[in-house]
This record gives sequence, C-alpha cells and structure tokens, in this order.
Amino acid sequence: MKVCEAMNSLLKTPAETARKGVQRALQSLQEAGKAGAVALSMGVSDSTVSRIKTERLEECVLMLAHLGLKVVPTDFKCVDRAAYDFLTSTHERVMRKSPELIWETEE
Repeated sequence: MKVCEAMNSLLKTPAETARKGVQRALQSLQEAGKAGAVALSMGVSDSTVSRIKTERLEECVLMLAHLGLKVVPTDFKCVDRAAYDFLTSTHERVMRKSPELIWETEE
C-alpha cells in the first residue's frame, strides 16, 4: 500500500470505509468457486451465501466500519497508529536527507 493510500484511509468516514469493504468482498466472491468454498467452510448452502451477499453484506460491513474495523485482504499487514506514524516520519526524514536512496526500477 502506498503511503498516500494509507493516509486517505485514515480520513474516511464509516460509510466510505464500508463501501470499499463491500467492494472488496464482492470482488472476492466473484472469483471462480469462491462463493461455494465460503458456503462449504461456513456449513451453509450456496443460496445462503448468495442471500447474505445481496441482503446483509452492506449492513454487516457498515456495522464493522462503525466499530472502527475494516475489511482488508488477509495478506495485508496492519500496524497500530504509533508504528505507522513512526515509519512515515522516519521515511520522510531519510528522503529529505538522502533522496538519492530512491532507486527507479525498470518495468
């Protein structure tokens, strides 16, 4: 995640956070076989997962957002605010003193 994306996520309202979480969940459920795998792991039918997706997903994710939680991929690593602030301020100081440390990659 880029620093600017992380900064923007700190400023979002619960509704904006929920919208993005619903979008992530829906994208994940569109993957081939994913809804069936979710149903199997939850011990429910495919139609139950479909009903949850169409009838309750937005409401559930909005509730999480109001609780200060958000939906992120499991391979993301989360850090607390103090650690994030330390990392960004350290990065900014290093880049001010030694901007030549930025390497461009060939694509």
